[in-house]
Amino acid sequence: MAPTSTSALVRAARGRRGRSWWTLAVMLTLCVPAWATCTRISYAPGVAYASNSIYYVDPAHGTHNIWSGSLDTAGASGLSVSSVNLNSSTFQPDGTLLASGSASFLTLGNEAYTAEQVLFRCDAADEGSLFEFYATNGDNDYGGRYEDGASFGLPGAYRTYIRDMVIRVTHTLTGNYFSRYWQSRPLTNLDRDGQGKILVKAKNFSDVRVELFRVSNTYGSAGSGLYGYSQPAAYIAFKGPGWSNNLLDGRDSGSYFDGWYAAWPGTINLYNRLTVRRSATCAVTNVTPNVRFPLMTVAELQGGGTRQMPIDITFECQTGAPANTGLAALASGVNAGQTAMGVLVPAANFQSAAAQGLTTAGSGATFLLSDGYGTDPGVATGVGVSLALANGTPLNFLGNAMVTGSGNAAGWYPVLDGATATGVAAGVTNYTKRLQATLKRIPGRTVTPGKINARAQVVIRVQ
Repeated sequence: MAPTSTSALVRAARGRRGRSWWTLAVMLTLCVPAWATCTRISYAPGVAYASNSIYYVDPAHGTHNIWSGSLDTAGASGLSVSSVNLNSSTFQPDGTLLASGSASFLTLGNEAYTAEQVLFRCDAADEGSLFEFYATNGDNDYGGRYEDGASFGLPGAYRTYIRDMVIRVTHTLTGNYFSRYWQSRPLTNLDRDGQGKILVKAKNFSDVRVELFRVSNTYGSAGSGLYGYSQPAAYIAFKGPGWSNNLLDGRDSGSYFDGWYAAWPGTINLYNRLTVRRSATCAVTNVTPNVRFPLMTVAELQGGGTRQMPIDITFECQTGAPANTGLAALASGVNAGQTAMGVLVPAANFQSAAAQGLTTAGSGATFLLSDGYGTDPGVATGVGVSLALANGTPLNFLGNAMVTGSGNAAGWYPVLDGATATGVAAGVTNYTKRLQATLKRIPGRTVTPGKINARAQVVIRVQ
């Protein structure tokens, strides 16, 4: 469903500081000795160079392909979702995680890389002078210049073009947050070809983790729609003889960007990769804190016996003014832009369910299994907890709260299904909903004695 608020954001952005690659190429040629230059490898797979060429890639030691580098539209978002919803600080307190995910370096180019793809070929003498550098887009107001998140307890989280949203990128191999100030990692233990040349391959660069948070900043667009600001959030650069010479640890990426864009193979970029919504939604206020099932015997469970206990949920929704002012109207459902509820199981429990074949075609689970299922000898096996609405309609559990748009198969259900309104104030309607948790034998399994202990979390999210 298309957003009903402000139209999609589109703003043309000039290239990084308006410089062209040709100017930078001339500068490099003038200041770097020809005998101390790594060779950039970028040509189609069907092309072959003679073994005495500086561009030669021995098929036994690597592959080659065309790669363009960090153009303004290159890269990946790194997020596991394609949309986020921004709301008021009442429903989304400052620091709320909107979305997260991880991206392989192989997806961060303008073109996809393969692990063995050679990006640079260097002399054996260059060992010790080859580095991966990484930083935010520090010369751009909405790409990595301002660390707005720091004021809200979110170090490393930088302003985006969307008001109320900051982005934080983590360098997976070092664990460091990307910063406006360049950081580096030595490229070591690199492959070599039959001539002893060092091969800098795509597999040698780090993956990233990306997070989006809501904060109450006042910069950028208050609109919604497709993220159309074509400036990246962060970069991964190569430094070696002849390339990116003025990148040094601690230098400000707003002023030092030698090598952009051809020597920078990685880009973290929201451009045309994220839809921003500003929709009215709901928030959980209370859930039954503990559910304790009465003791059952193995024989009773094996014979089809069950125990059922209620889970009561109270929540509130923005159904009128002033609570929904400036927001698209609340819509209960599982389609794009609608608000859904799910019951999230911990990642380890979901993995246990997956190992037992108890997951759906989406990212949902049909049973909540105990902590330590299958690994702790004191935990009962062959038994789990299923979920249903009060009227008996079965529900799947959520396996990942960040995966939206997959409906019931992922564990999402319309937020108002089975809900009863209990009062309205200042445009906020209060609701209650009852779910039924049932302890029972997993079909086709043999029950073994032991304890059962697990937890789950009620989640409400705009799809």
